[in-house]
Amino acid sequence: MGDTKKLISNSSIVFVGTIIGSFFAYLFNMLMGRMLGPDLYGELISIFSLLAIIGVAGTAILTISMRYSGELYNQHQTRALNRLYKFLTRNVVYLSILFFILGLLLSGPIAKFLSLPQTWPVILAFLCMVFSLLTTINRGFLQGTQKFITLSFLSVAEMGIRLLLGILLVYFGFKLFGAISAVVVASISIYIISLFSIKKIIKINPAETGIGFKFNKKEILNYAWPTLISSLLLAVSINVDIIMVKHFFDPETAGLYAAISTIAKIILYISAPIVSVMFPMISEKKVKGDRHYKLFLSSLLFTLLSGLVILAFYNIMPGKIISLLYGSEFASFYSYLPEAGLFVLFYALANLIINYYLVIKDFTFLYFYGLVLILQIVSIFIWHGSITIIIRDLIATNGLLFVLLIGYYLITKRALIKQFLKGDYES
Repeated sequence: MGDTKKLISNSSIVFVGTIIGSFFAYLFNMLMGRMLGPDLYGELISIFSLLAIIGVAGTAILTISMRYSGELYNQHQTRALNRLYKFLTRNVVYLSILFFILGLLLSGPIAKFLSLPQTWPVILAFLCMVFSLLTTINRGFLQGTQKFITLSFLSVAEMGIRLLLGILLVYFGFKLFGAISAVVVASISIYIISLFSIKKIIKINPAETGIGFKFNKKEILNYAWPTLISSLLLAVSINVDIIMVKHFFDPETAGLYAAISTIAKIILYISAPIVSVMFPMISEKKVKGDRHYKLFLSSLLFTLLSGLVILAFYNIMPGKIISLLYGSEFASFYSYLPEAGLFVLFYALANLIINYYLVIKDFTFLYFYGLVLILQIVSIFIWHGSITIIIRDLIATNGLLFVLLIGYYLITKRALIKQFLKGDYES
């Protein structure tokens, strides 16, 4: 099967799981918005944004787990794969405990910054993070070994559990506590379920003789730091709008905007399967020494086209989309949806390119990404007079980031581009 066909086939599998999981996730968000009202819903989404940022370590762990499990799996080194899993699990348990203790100590200041009346939502968020970090190891192994059907099933199951439990708990009067508790229980459940699939992957092959290939712990730790930094940058830049609006505006405005931002991020969720499939496929090509530029460019094109389709709907009927998903109570902010969608599209494109650089271990992008993010946050702190100003700041900075990333790619591939234009290249 050719690379493009394999990309489309595997992306379709992940896409179906993502669509169903995203449908459950958006149904959860929509129903929570209706059942909790703008004020409490704004608090819930701010907690989700907090989860995304403190879960930065999870994104880094996922990338590390995915990359190195894929390498060992393609080299048929099951003993080393087994040791890698134990090594990552042991260290993530230590990291999780440390994060939870820090969360308890900082729960007061965090709650104050997010304008939360109590600290318990912050504590629950850090508890959820403990199990989420452990689950990311399992997801990384499934993704690295290209077990996309199982990966899709877990995504659907997690969102399904969250949805059903959230509806029940909120309906019976637990309100915000019920909604957040549903997220925590879903995280714990998925970790337990995923263990059954992982046992098959890390089972040592009796035919493999000797000690087997040893993975380089020092190399993994050296890879972990730039991966963690890039994950932090990505998490902050996609959640900074929610946090800043929650900080600078009243609770009702923050709740209304949270719905707009959540809908806009459909573009990111639609393109996520492409990134999930591209990463292990390029990793496999690197192990084999094959060229991968066509796979990367195809992934970039598919991300752009899928994002433009969704963005077109945001421009044609923003009010109807918001009313359908959240109700007419949230539709007054319809004019913000097209521009919010544009900033998410730029982010989705940048996210794919960054994941590409993480696969090939080129971390130069971190320098200008860091500068762009600083520019983004500082400008919002200076100019935040309206929602429109904040969104346009995000469009400008994420657009600048995309231009810098793709420009850097073209510069590094200029020799290959010259070969391509002359017709002297390998397929």
